[in-house]
Amino acid sequence: MSFWHKLFENEQKNGHKNQVACVENDCSCKSNEQLLEALAKATDEDVIIGIKKVLASRGYSRKELNELQHAPLQ
Repeated sequence: MSFWHKLFENEQKNGHKNQVACVENDCSCKSNEQLLEALAKATDEDVIIGIKKVLASRGYSRKELNELQHAPLQ
């Protein structure tokens, strides 16, 4: 793997991590109900990961979050 390939690969990973961190920061002030609703509607993988991290820090299990993500909206 060339130096340039490694350099750009790291930039992509950092960009992904930064986007997830921004979502986490934006979601930290929202209620669990708002986050669960946003999780059910989310399509972007970074947004989904960020919301799941916030909800996991609030006591939701990974299994619960996966079930809620795929549950139909009421």
